[in-house]
Amino acid sequence: MTMNKSVLFLVSTAVLLSGLFVTGFVGAHGGATGVVKERMELMKSLGDRMKEMGAMMKGKVAFSSEVIAANASEIQQASPDIVRLFPEGSLKKPSEALPRVWEEWDRFNEMTDRLIGEAGKLNDVAITGTRREIMIQFTKVGKTCSSCHTDFRKKKEK
Repeated sequence: MTMNKSVLFLVSTAVLLSGLFVTGFVGAHGGATGVVKERMELMKSLGDRMKEMGAMMKGKVAFSSEVIAANASEIQQASPDIVRLFPEGSLKKPSEALPRVWEEWDRFNEMTDRLIGEAGKLNDVAITGTRREIMIQFTKVGKTCSSCHTDFRKKKEK
């Protein structure tokens, strides 16, 4: 696989993952209250940022490194709230969190820290890097999101 095809594959994967990230929250807030509602709203906001950048990566909207930097910065700044929004026992419906969040709390925290770091790198590369570098880093942010969802969020019912 050539480097360009590799980058395209990675970006396609990240766009797909960011789309899954966003669609998972459509209509999911029904009946949510308190901290569960607050975290669902935060996750939807983060997903909206990913969706906007994903549309650029796919070529559906004009590519703007400035918009990518702004979205990455928003993700980086908002992500520290993730841990605060998962107090122990906050599993009531419509929460999609698995008990594994609290069983593997240190790992959950590490993944949140990874998201903060990868989003910060995306912000930096969007300011100073090439389009290719931006696309590669966007993929890393998307994979970080999807890894956490795979491990700590209930699977969608079909």
